[in-house]
Amino acid sequence: MHVAFRKIMLINPPAGIRLWEQHSENLGLGYLAAVLRQLGYQASILDASLFRLGISATLKRIRQQQPDVIGFRLLEVNVPHVIGLVARLRRGGYTGHITAGGPVATMMGSEVLKLIPGLDSLIVGEGEETLPELLAALNSSGSPRPSGDIFTRILGLCYRESDATLANEPRPLINDLDALPFPARDTLPHILRWGRLPMVISSRGCDGHCIFCCPTAMYDRSPGPKWRPRSAGNVADEIEDLQRRYNVSHLDFLDDNFFGRGEVGVRRAWDFVEELRQRNLRLKFSVECRVDSVEEDLFKALRDAGCVEVRLGIESGVQRILDRYGKGTTVEKNREVLLKLKEWGLPVKIGFIPFDPTISLEELMQNGEFLRSVGNPEAFNYNKVGVLVGTSLERLFEKEGRLKKPKPWLREYTFDNPTVAFLWKVVYGYAMTKRAVMKFADGWKVGLADLQALLRGENVK
Repeated sequence: MHVAFRKIMLINPPAGIRLWEQHSENLGLGYLAAVLRQLGYQASILDASLFRLGISATLKRIRQQQPDVIGFRLLEVNVPHVIGLVARLRRGGYTGHITAGGPVATMMGSEVLKLIPGLDSLIVGEGEETLPELLAALNSSGSPRPSGDIFTRILGLCYRESDATLANEPRPLINDLDALPFPARDTLPHILRWGRLPMVISSRGCDGHCIFCCPTAMYDRSPGPKWRPRSAGNVADEIEDLQRRYNVSHLDFLDDNFFGRGEVGVRRAWDFVEELRQRNLRLKFSVECRVDSVEEDLFKALRDAGCVEVRLGIESGVQRILDRYGKGTTVEKNREVLLKLKEWGLPVKIGFIPFDPTISLEELMQNGEFLRSVGNPEAFNYNKVGVLVGTSLERLFEKEGRLKKPKPWLREYTFDNPTVAFLWKVVYGYAMTKRAVMKFADGWKVGLADLQALLRGENVK
């Protein structure tokens, strides 16, 4: 087979709302790049969001590399930028195949192809198997837009056929995550130079039923178990690789739920502690989990193995709201767990959603009292409840008659109480001001770190 489509560029597009954030590597693109390189493709990663590139700078990078195939990662915060990038690429004469994946592609499916006319295909769900099959089909045909039934057997693919948009059957979720190569770490030297943490994904999915959760809604669209772990040994192998290649001593587990549910998740966590002990791996790490995963002996063992932070989605100090969100816990259980973790010497960050459209002033006060009762822990997310396309929350708000659709990919809503709506505006204004300050400060920090590296004779590009 003649390989006409060898150079693949995987792009995390610009996203203005995220430019100030101290985010880390994009491991989703890292996994895709690693799989493609293993198959002999020349796969590059362009994280325009991480490097704060605008539309013009991103286009310049694409034109410099002249890829045969481009793949965009679609989030609701970057859809407008992808629309602009694809339009300008096509106007500029780019004739290669353009595909996209990620949350918006998965949740909206073929609707995205109608929204972005220059896109040729969409990868719905996990892409490590779908993307190579797409590339194989392109190379088999020798055309960036083949006709006929060449795409019909590729599970998890949406594509154009003449004037129609077609959606194939969903691809089952990848069950054996150990079979995947470790993700490409192209941007990790920059992350480490800037003083940020590398990340590891040790499992995928969550068995919870939170109605606002995008990952849960995404995985529900594909057959297979919703929480899938890598083996403890495979995770430890990756950590050893990171320590050997990059001298990593502190990392963040990016799992939606480090423990999953039931004995399998608990056993894997114990196995992970034992792997660290047997290999004498010394590192600091953080995990994210549900409240019902917290158990004294296990968490003390994790603490002794190097866990320095636990992130919990607490969400609310109002039982009605917890029930509304499908959290499967109670206010008292949340309080008990937070206080116990403090007692065990494990620092906690929480996700908290004080603003729901139905919340009353009295319930807002209950949220404040709850936070005071647990010592006002630091929040990794403090926001109004977000409504994402395709989630159960979207359907609930639509049923309640409060859903707004300012853009095909955006969902908004109204508050029942005008005073609550005003208070949210105050909180949001404060958050935007804080973000602006953080963006400015972080820009200086990044610039200084790059300058110091240049003076040491290092390559910072």
